[in-house]
Amino acid sequence: MGVSRIFYIIVIAAIISSCGIDQMASKYETVNFTTTPPILQAHGGKVVLSLDALFAEKYFAKKATVDFTPVLIYTNGETAFKTITIQGEDATGGEATIFYSTGGSFKYQDVIEYNNDMINSTLELRATAKEKDKEKVFEPRTIANGVLATATRVLDNEDIANNNHGYEHETILEETATIYFLVNQSNIRTTEKSDTDIKKLKEFAKNGHTTHSIEIKSFASPEGSVNMNDNVSDNRMKSTLNYTKRLLRSLKVDGASNNDLYTETSLGEDWAGFESLVQASDIKDKRRINKIVNSVEDLELREQQIRDLAEIYDALEEDVLPQLRKAVIIIRSFEPKRTDEEIATLSTTTPEALDVKELLFSATLTTDATVKEGIYNKVVELHNDWRGHNNIAYMHLAKGNLSESLLYLDKAEALGGNQADILNNKGVIAARRGQLSTAQKLFDQAKTSDQNQAILDIRQGEYAKAARFYKNRKSYNAALSQIMNGKNSANCNENTAACHYLNAIASARSGENDAVISSLTMAINMDTAYKSEALIDLEFINLRAIEAFITLTK
Repeated sequence: MGVSRIFYIIVIAAIISSCGIDQMASKYETVNFTTTPPILQAHGGKVVLSLDALFAEKYFAKKATVDFTPVLIYTNGETAFKTITIQGEDATGGEATIFYSTGGSFKYQDVIEYNNDMINSTLELRATAKEKDKEKVFEPRTIANGVLATATRVLDNEDIANNNHGYEHETILEETATIYFLVNQSNIRTTEKSDTDIKKLKEFAKNGHTTHSIEIKSFASPEGSVNMNDNVSDNRMKSTLNYTKRLLRSLKVDGASNNDLYTETSLGEDWAGFESLVQASDIKDKRRINKIVNSVEDLELREQQIRDLAEIYDALEEDVLPQLRKAVIIIRSFEPKRTDEEIATLSTTTPEALDVKELLFSATLTTDATVKEGIYNKVVELHNDWRGHNNIAYMHLAKGNLSESLLYLDKAEALGGNQADILNNKGVIAARRGQLSTAQKLFDQAKTSDQNQAILDIRQGEYAKAARFYKNRKSYNAALSQIMNGKNSANCNENTAACHYLNAIASARSGENDAVISSLTMAINMDTAYKSEALIDLEFINLRAIEAFITLTK
């Protein structure tokens, strides 16, 4: 073979090679990659990457494919986004095609779970080209730096449920007796004075408790004229009041002679009771009766129309009307209570002397965590009550011990099932762990507080919803929700390092550099950890060349 022929073959081979993946690798820097936004952001516990790629004409080899994989690299590891394969016009297996003569573009989007290490990170695009049996790894390209994670700066101050003791410093007890009368009569019959209701009332009165109030209500059945029934009701009130006073004085009830404790109400015709009794009865056409009651406003006309229902009026006279000719006596008294000091002492010396409400309440009377936990353990030991475990879980959760708290919540659930307090507290744990869908489900079941939902809304990236809840408030999470919803003038008025740091972020977004330095200075003076945070926080990227910022963070 002649020298000229060999030289020709070499040239042709070089030309062919230069048109393939080697040439693509050598000109890889001409490919334009753009991320939107330019700095990645964390929202709802995730990082979304939107990438646009633009290829020049006569760049992409016709038979080549390229696998592009964006990878977020940080100190303790890396997380890869999904790989996308792009093909030349004569290749197969790609998700988009780039033509050699005209060039082209593709759009890409993917999402990964966020973690705190990603704040200080680099987004690297890795590419591997293939053509026939040949494969070439391109030089990695850095296409973005760091993740803006302000949305994740949620203050963990959810409402944790433990206010479940149910203890009342003042409990009103009551007993009721009903006296029935004959039609149009107001005298109290001897049989009524010995009725079971009156016997129970006497037993209640004999307890000797301090009287809260004595209430008497009288009624008439809706038969006859309205005026006559009003008079009958009034007379029943008077006779019942006199009888009650004599009875309570004879039993030496506290306050029996104190007229200020008595409330008397003569209610006249008892149409509400009539309708209720008819509805509960087996009377035929009861719907027809109640329709008259609800549609005829004139009381006497209403009664007459009911009387006209002759075939059913006898049943009303027998089963309904006698139960409306009555007066009701209600005695209310204060339940005797131990003092807080007595409860506190018994909780640690003789806890079995306390009922479960008192024992749970006693834990609120001490600030000693060991004593509290001992009391809650006694709640479980003595009463087998789920609230003991739940409230120990609360103590751990308040200190940020999520795993330990969850152990006790599982114990509480084993005893009490799906109680709202347990579900709420499990929802708080799930939210703080980033398990946002689980947290939402638990909060829905628990019917959690509006504040807890608003905090979860911030975590989920539902900033507008959270900002509506926090409207006109200036707490930390209120300011955070408003900033993330686009209100850079939001201000946190709590005197904490976290609050001052958040105000610095708001000022940075507004371009108010002096205010940034002022707020950052206060934050760092209160907590020096914010110095290193500010150095890597991309909220302050435009201040990194400013002397005041350099001095403050060095």
